[in-house]
Amino acid sequence: MKTAKDLRDFDSLFQLLDYFTTEEKCEQHLAVIRWNGEPTCAYCESTKVSKLGGKTNRYKCYGCKKQFGVKVGTIFHDSKVSLRKWFVAIYLITTNKKGISSHQLARHIQVTQKSAWFILQRVREVYNDKPEVFTSTVEIDETFIGGANANRHESKKVKGGHGGAKHTPVLGIIERGGKVYALPVANRKAKTIIPIMVDQVAEGATVYTDEFKSYASLNNRYEHDFVCHRAKEYVSGNVHTNGIENFWSHLSRTIFGTYHHVTPKYLGRYVNEQAFRHNNRDLSEGSKFDVALANGVNVRISHKQLTNG
Repeated sequence: MKTAKDLRDFDSLFQLLDYFTTEEKCEQHLAVIRWNGEPTCAYCESTKVSKLGGKTNRYKCYGCKKQFGVKVGTIFHDSKVSLRKWFVAIYLITTNKKGISSHQLARHIQVTQKSAWFILQRVREVYNDKPEVFTSTVEIDETFIGGANANRHESKKVKGGHGGAKHTPVLGIIERGGKVYALPVANRKAKTIIPIMVDQVAEGATVYTDEFKSYASLNNRYEHDFVCHRAKEYVSGNVHTNGIENFWSHLSRTIFGTYHHVTPKYLGRYVNEQAFRHNNRDLSEGSKFDVALANGVNVRISHKQLTNG
């Protein structure tokens, strides 16, 4: 049985390109990542399949009688861009700490800006990987994305802490020393954000927040304590939200430094992208690439889904 090339020691784009010299090699690697030597029909999931002759990596299913290739049912489905260019794109998106714009990506892989934008959106879709429930010490906070008040506490420029029409609230939950879960929310009301916290944080965990009133009911379920930012209190012993605020800082630099402007319609994907970087920060460059690739074989997203946000 063929095994996937061990990419853990790959630490540069040159090494990636030096190995994936042909489209066939890319398809072979993708097949192992997807099926691990046991091809499954992309349409009916039957394992009664056989590889067709020739160099092509296509298969025939004896269940539904359809033919399929390794890209069917993945983010690469129906794409006219070669897998080799896709691999370069995934590597660049995954390993650049501040992301890469569609204009930059278009230049690197020699496609149109429009094609690069769709590639970026498809890759961001595979970053939508919700962490397991947090059980230890977590920090919870919100930020606003959009306009000059982005990434500010309510004590600063966003009056009343509610933002404006152009500001989208984003809720973040981070486990100290672990992963982060963040997502745009409709508003910061308790009835909106508390169910998200309950779903992501195990009962009895230690939860640190600021003094925002929507967090008051957390005392009923968690060991909850807070710092008062309005009183310029940011650290009180172990009580602080520095971890999640550091994540907001990275998110802000990525969005405003690389992408410059993100509409609320697509904001969730950009938040997922930064969360993926944080959650896989300890992996090698090659391992990050393979994690993204493995996620991508389980996601098919259409042009309509991409543009509808």
